[in-house]
Amino acid sequence: MSAAVSEASNSDVDTPAPQMARRSKRMSALVRSVLAFGFVFATLAAGHLFMVAINAFDHAVSGAEYKTNGVEARWFGDRSILAKLNALEHEASTDAARHTIDEAIQTVRDGRALSFYMLPVSSFLVAATFALILAGFVLLILSRYAANNAMQSVIGIFAGLLLWTGGAEYGLMIASRLLGVAKAFDLHGDRLVGAFGEYVLLKHTWGLILLVVMYLLFLETNRCPFFLWFRRRLHLMRGALATGRIDNFAPRTAFQYVTVMWVFYVLLLWAYDEAVFGVDSWFTRAIFFGSFASTGYLWLRLFRQGSMGRAIRYAIATSIVSWNSVEIAAKWGLFREPWLILNPVTVVVFFGAAALGAWLVVRELRRDASKEIAAEQ
Repeated sequence: MSAAVSEASNSDVDTPAPQMARRSKRMSALVRSVLAFGFVFATLAAGHLFMVAINAFDHAVSGAEYKTNGVEARWFGDRSILAKLNALEHEASTDAARHTIDEAIQTVRDGRALSFYMLPVSSFLVAATFALILAGFVLLILSRYAANNAMQSVIGIFAGLLLWTGGAEYGLMIASRLLGVAKAFDLHGDRLVGAFGEYVLLKHTWGLILLVVMYLLFLETNRCPFFLWFRRRLHLMRGALATGRIDNFAPRTAFQYVTVMWVFYVLLLWAYDEAVFGVDSWFTRAIFFGSFASTGYLWLRLFRQGSMGRAIRYAIATSIVSWNSVEIAAKWGLFREPWLILNPVTVVVFFGAAALGAWLVVRELRRDASKEIAAEQ
């Protein structure tokens, strides 16, 4: 009987241990998920502000080049020229700028063709474009020296952001200025110029997206759950899922970051097009609802990722899908996007958030490494 009592007593003492282990595991998963999501989401906001800062610096150093006109612009806006001019009139801060806009509005109302020009391509803009691409490429080269796949994934996200900003955003901006493609108006001093034609060009890259999707769909080494779901249901699996060691996750992470952002960027641009759907259309509302509703499911999947590296990579899709709801809400005028306002506060908040997120991820990795060493000893 004493043996039975002793055994029961030991059982009572031992049972909390597995519970504590499970709680610790869940807490680690929660911390990992929050850090991964916060880091990737912060890079999205910081990336927008980064472009605003580059544009501001470009206008500051390229004043002499921008005193001349670029090529004559053609209108490819989602809304009419008159609607865009009326909206721009509220943003004019000087009497000269308001006079320029009023003259343009009167020209359109009189039924005459409005002649306006693009800004020329500045030397700084070209240099910044190639510098961003080169910086992203150098990061990918250096990633081979990263100790683990989580650090490689962090580097891959920064590399993807630089490559996207330089190659897509500024590369297409240069093309739009050379081709005279204008989606909106901007005021350069008291001069009316065409702007944002890069988004017109980006919208029509949907064919290239289809080529990339087809390649990934038939790529037998692709382990993405999204494509695997289609491969199984379309009976494209010719054998077992391809496995093998991946020594550097940075290039894959950069590619994932760029392609996911690219797909949803193009989707939103088509949704905003008033000639197709429109900002207030059922399609845009469906994207908002679908993105908002699926965030919870994606967070659950993110929570289940077993390592920091996997969590960071899964947080890319989670963050960008969540970002869709934020972008659409801002497009509806529910709030003003602070990451498009360049001032000391936004610089500290958004650049600081991206840097802090990266530091917290690295610190968490070091803690995990210390725990593993202690467990081995």
